[in-house]
Amino acid sequence: MARRPDIILVMSDEHAPQFSSVYGHPIVRTPNMERLAAEGTVFDAAYCASPICVPSRASFLTARLPSRTEVWDNGTPLASDLPTLAHALRHQGYETVLIGKMHFIGTDQLHGFEKRLVDDSRVCGTWIESTDWDHPDLPRAKARLRATNAGPGHTAHIEQDEAVLEAALGFLDAIDATDEERRPLFLCISFNAPHFPLRAPAHFDSYWPENVDAPEIAPNELEGQHPFHQRLRRYFDLENLSGEETLRARAALYALTTWLDDCLGAVIDRIDAVFAAATVPPLVGYVSDHGDMAGEHGLWWKCCFFEESVRVPLILRWPGHVGAGHRIATPVSLMDLAVTLADIAGAGTDDTARIYLDDADGRTLLPLLKDATHADRAVIAEYLAHAAGRPIRMIRRGRWKYVYYHGETDELYDLTADPKEKANLADDPDHADVVAALRKEVLEDWDPEDVDRRVRLSQQRRRLIASTESRGSFE
Repeated sequence: MARRPDIILVMSDEHAPQFSSVYGHPIVRTPNMERLAAEGTVFDAAYCASPICVPSRASFLTARLPSRTEVWDNGTPLASDLPTLAHALRHQGYETVLIGKMHFIGTDQLHGFEKRLVDDSRVCGTWIESTDWDHPDLPRAKARLRATNAGPGHTAHIEQDEAVLEAALGFLDAIDATDEERRPLFLCISFNAPHFPLRAPAHFDSYWPENVDAPEIAPNELEGQHPFHQRLRRYFDLENLSGEETLRARAALYALTTWLDDCLGAVIDRIDAVFAAATVPPLVGYVSDHGDMAGEHGLWWKCCFFEESVRVPLILRWPGHVGAGHRIATPVSLMDLAVTLADIAGAGTDDTARIYLDDADGRTLLPLLKDATHADRAVIAEYLAHAAGRPIRMIRRGRWKYVYYHGETDELYDLTADPKEKANLADDPDHADVVAALRKEVLEDWDPEDVDRRVRLSQQRRRLIASTESRGSFE
């Protein structure tokens, strides 16, 4: 058997691709992402399976949607009997190593990784807790401080990221890439940045106050928003942020993004040095778990299906297999990435590992990497966490994004004509056929009443458990 490639994936947290130079932002500097893109392929329409940390990461690792993993929100454990990408690759002979954040909840902090060099920081939370759909817009304590306390600084998140970088570089240094007997490697290096707290250890002064742009909010946009987005603003206590508070928070987010890019550059430099003499070049990727609204549509953080929240950066470099400087506009999912990596490892040819692919909601990207003309490919995502109060599901197909809210009005956006998602076309008679077709596709093999029942039952159970546990807190 030909030697399979080492796979090194760098993951960030809460990085919307819109806020990077490689995806066209005129201010945010991310030269190392640009370097990776120039040597590999950029996906311009990559989406997470759920725009919130724990469900997104669980769906990525299992290649299953949240309604199948039953990881509903940031306090739900991933069941240890669900196979992950790490299990599939480990079965195929890969050494599976995690360094840094993966936001696993509960006692299982490996989920198929055989070693973990740096754990989640205390502010990430590994405890069981629950949102409350009976009171979906009850304000979250201290949430507003995430925006109003922005500026320069050094936080526990940054301390952990510095430990992640040090451990990653040390681990890479110990690899003998010329050893043909060495097991292939799956290394996931996972940073917190640019996730809040919005306190940047570097670069803040290069953005604040002269080099930061304001969100694009149309007149009367907030007053006419969907009820869910208004609930979300109340939940995070985001009403009436001042213009200066918003700009300062964006400057800190931009600075954290550039600092993250510095870390990515250090990792790429070390990979290139270590694997320079390798006969098989490694597959190197950069991705995030979800985005950040950064004040767009009057919202911050994630938790919704606007592009800034649900889209993610995805860049793959694999010499000889992935074109250099290419861009792919076809919608794809993080679940697709997991299936692709398992496919590369040979899981599809193994009787035991094949169950991972057979059970997956994702699809391999290998044909798309060879021929980027699959324009009709659709992506589905779900949101079942903070402020939802009901099951919410999104589909992106071609130019259209449709969002189904169980018991509330729909949303439909034409991302070609309206990339900023300012005009909801769901009630436009001229688009009734589009809405009907996409609603049918969203509801196929998905029962929102059953999902609602399972979410609420999980919340009730976890509230009891949470009432007996001592828990940490976000800064």
